[in-house]
This record gives sequence, structure tokens and C-alpha cells, in this order.
Amino acid sequence: MSDSKAPGLPTTRLPDTVTFAAAIGLAALTLYLLVVGQSILVPLVLAIFITYLLKALAHGLERLKIGGKTLPSGLALAGSIFILIIFIALLVQLVAGNVNSIVDAAPAYQEKLQALFSDIKLRMEQWFGMKLTIAELNERVDFQSAVLRLVGALQSIASNTFQIFLYVAFLLLESRTIGLKIKAFASTPEREQAIKSTLFTIGRNIEMYIWIKTAMSLLVGGLSYVILLVAGVDFAAFWALLIFILNYIPYIGSVVAVTFPVVLSALQFGSPGLTGLVLAGLMGAQVIVGNVVEPRITGTSLNLSPVIIILALSVWGSIWGVTGMLLSVPIMVMAMIVLAQFPRTKALAVLMSQSGEIK
Repeated sequence: MSDSKAPGLPTTRLPDTVTFAAAIGLAALTLYLLVVGQSILVPLVLAIFITYLLKALAHGLERLKIGGKTLPSGLALAGSIFILIIFIALLVQLVAGNVNSIVDAAPAYQEKLQALFSDIKLRMEQWFGMKLTIAELNERVDFQSAVLRLVGALQSIASNTFQIFLYVAFLLLESRTIGLKIKAFASTPEREQAIKSTLFTIGRNIEMYIWIKTAMSLLVGGLSYVILLVAGVDFAAFWALLIFILNYIPYIGSVVAVTFPVVLSALQFGSPGLTGLVLAGLMGAQVIVGNVVEPRITGTSLNLSPVIIILALSVWGSIWGVTGMLLSVPIMVMAMIVLAQFPRTKALAVLMSQSGEIK
């Protein structure tokens, strides 16, 4: 009897089935490790982000000329570390100095919010005949719990400062020997050069994204601080810090960041006119920096698709909570930069981008 298959009968493609099953299993294992290893992985991701920021700052310092000479790379890196330590110390002091005050003030502002809801309820019934209960409005807008969640996320990051900087130190030490490791496992000099070129491109693109995004976040945070300070809004420095952090999340982050100080100003002053001015000022700063200044510097080559941003916020938020939402967009941008450097994965990077143009 012949073992040949009859013409036209489908053939079983076992390797494809095994590959698909392995991919599903790997994805499930990765998701499990992300959830279980949150306490280790979150500080590590922050450390990677800070390491690239340090390198970007060091490369900027290297371009400075003092007495006609540029700074050596080692001295530039030391200078960038010193600058970042001072900056982080100021941020930690700012958070620590405002957290207790904000937590203590939150119940009072929640009471003011309930009074505002009572007025809204009365007007809605008079003007539109809509029946709303205070409980329904409180469930939809709980200012106190939202503030506590944000404060908790910032406190969690601040409490891991030592662990984060320990990771940063080892990542910087590891980067000094990466060239020797590449040379050791590369089969040919051409292969070694190709690997180094790819890693260099990935590193510089990530550095550029982190550096420019951080500079733009500092700019919009600084402008927002001036606006809030002039308006007399309580905890202006803390809300400016929140705007700085959430500016890393395009579209949604800026809206959420502006909402808190605007709601607070409405509760604090009880003046629609002054609240409108605060809203206009903060949104104006966001529009100028986000739609005028930043596009002139970066273009749209590193912008994520809005759909990817929403998915990233949902996925990383469900895995790592508020901290995951803060890290979601930087993580996806870094992933897109890496995927863009390899022919087999470049199509994924194009799909993740906003305009289809990638570097």
C-alpha cells in the first residue's frame, strides 16, 4: 500500500501550530512575570529610562566648549549624574512637602465638591427637568480618591529611589563592557560592526525621545507653575510636577493633568471667571508646547498612534496600576524604536506609529 497522500488533501503544518502555541505560552508567561515581578520590574524600567536620560544629558554636556575645549566623556557623565541627583532630590522634597498637606486638604475639597454638586443638581432640575442624586454625582466624580491614588503612585516611586539608582549604577557599568561582549560573540568583524551600528541607532533614538520629551515636559510644567502661582491656586508646585509627569502621555495625560488644578481652583475660588482663566492658561501652555514647539523639534516620527496609546494605558494600567499608566507610553515608544531597526519587525513599528514615518 502506498503511503503517498491523495491529491488535493490538506497537509498538516505541525511546525506552525507548535510555533503559535509556543508564542501564546511565552506571552502568558511574560504577562505572569510582569504581574508577579512588579516590585522588581517597575524600578528597573524607571532605571532604564533614567540611564538613557543621563546619557542624553552627558552627550549634551560633551558638546559644550569651555576654554575652546570640550568636556571628556567621563566628566560629562559625572556632571549629568550630579545634575540629575539635584533634580531628583528637589522632586522628592517637593512631593514629601506637599503630600501630607494635600491628603489633609482632600476631605475639605470633597465637601466643597458635594456643595457644588448640590447646586448643579438644582440647576439641572430647574433648567432641563433632569433628576440626579448627589450620590450619583459623587460616584462619577470622586476628587478625594483620585488625588489619593495619584499621591500613592508618586510615593511608591519616591520610596524606590535607592533601588532605582542602584539599577542605574549597574546599567552604566554594564554599558561600558557591551562592546567587548559584542566582539566576543560576533562571528565576523562585519557582524560585529552591524550589531554595534544597530545598537547605536537604537540608543541614540531612545536618548533623543527621552531628552526632548523631558525638556518639553519641563517647559510645560514650568509655564503651568507660573500660571498657577499667579492665579493663587493652592499647591501650585505639586500640580506643576503632576503636569510635568503626565505630559509623557500624549493627548490623555495633558487633559488629566490640567483637570486636577482646574477643579481645585473652582472649589477654592468659587469663581467661574477665574477658573476659566486658569483653564485657558493651562490649556494654552499645553497647546503651545505640544502643537508648536515640540513638533518643530521632533516632527511626528516618534509619535505613537492614538489607538496604541489607549491600548497601552489600558494594558499597563491593569498590570502595574497608576505607575504602569505613567510608564506605558515611554515603554511603547522604546519598543517601537527597537522594532523599527529590524526588517522583520519594521512593519509592526509602522503600525504603531501615528504617521507611518519612523526612523
